[in-house]
Amino acid sequence: MRFTPIQPPRVFTVGPKRDIHLKDCARIGLEADEQVTFETASGAEYDVVRKSWGYYATPSLNRRLLQFGLHAALVKSPDGTFYVFLIEGDRIEDFHGYCAEQSLKLVRWLDGSEKLVELEAALEGSGKQDGTGPGCTMCGERSSRGVFTYEAPPPGETRFPRPAGQPYKREVVRCQGCGHFTSLHEMDLNALYAGEYMDSTYGDRGLRRAFERIVALGPEESDNRGRVRRIVEYARGHFPSTEEKAAPLSVLDVGSGLCVFLHGMKAAGWRCTALDPDSRAVQHAREAVGVEAVEGDLMTARGLGRYDLVTFNKVLEHVKDPVALLAKAREHLSARGLLYLEVPDGEAAVQDGPGREEFFIEHWHVFSAASLALLAGRAGLSLRALERLREPSGKYTLRAFLVAGAGG
Repeated sequence: MRFTPIQPPRVFTVGPKRDIHLKDCARIGLEADEQVTFETASGAEYDVVRKSWGYYATPSLNRRLLQFGLHAALVKSPDGTFYVFLIEGDRIEDFHGYCAEQSLKLVRWLDGSEKLVELEAALEGSGKQDGTGPGCTMCGERSSRGVFTYEAPPPGETRFPRPAGQPYKREVVRCQGCGHFTSLHEMDLNALYAGEYMDSTYGDRGLRRAFERIVALGPEESDNRGRVRRIVEYARGHFPSTEEKAAPLSVLDVGSGLCVFLHGMKAAGWRCTALDPDSRAVQHAREAVGVEAVEGDLMTARGLGRYDLVTFNKVLEHVKDPVALLAKAREHLSARGLLYLEVPDGEAAVQDGPGREEFFIEHWHVFSAASLALLAGRAGLSLRALERLREPSGKYTLRAFLVAGAGG
């Protein structure tokens, strides 16, 4: 080994802001199979080994590095340069702060066997990088890229219970073809939709209080008032005059939740039916809103009948197969039936970063304008209107009106 100190050290600046000053202190020359070890104050070790063909740049990512409390991460700078960082276990927050300060993107953690096996599978078979996997749910494209990686719930996300020992880790990827966003993880969300969603979001007695709070909002504060106004306006032009009809127009709201929407539609003169898998939401719809309500899932519910309007307000992003659910809705449309849906707008939300609620864990899908249009076609529906808006609540939303029959 040859060790040559640099006296005085060479000082230079780096970083997008040119505010980090580094000191180049020495040169070390190694022969093949020689090693140097760097130590931290806490005792963590980092080895570099010279080989005849190059270097082992780090110890084993998923063994020795972890044993010394060092976590490897692939990071991308604003100019498109990639780096491998090694982060001490008790300095993870400092690392995230540094990334935010320097506008660095955490591409992927490389610090455990499971993560590395996932990466290997992605490269070899899933199609995420090499285009050989099953493809995008919406367009079939087999190439996507990672957008956000989460190792913990982002601020504002509801903390849903997870089995003991199950880590929180997921990634949002974006289709290179249609721009559709998909959440990839192995956490079991089935229990969430069996009741924990309502428990975590509203608690035992919060359903009625949340409903009353939202319906009391003024027009400039309420997402729902704008939604009802737009639907009633569109329906007025879509359906023939109903002045001589004895019965009002009918609406089935899939995933009715707090039933705020049907409260507004009832006030507008519509005959309303709520459909929700949670018994508390169904009871609330009947007692607080005074509408018909069915407990169940659209895919399996029986005897629902047909409606002039079927609505999905922030529902399709919560299911793994939105195409099948939307296609099922066709069976419940009247002859001139209209379908209305709202989904989160990923193209707008992605500009604001990973903390946006559009990318929270309960959303398997986040849509682009193109992927929403493709969703309609795959479900055998024709897109009649597609609109993009930012609602009073701050949500980025795509909303659309559809009719039965693909194309046109």
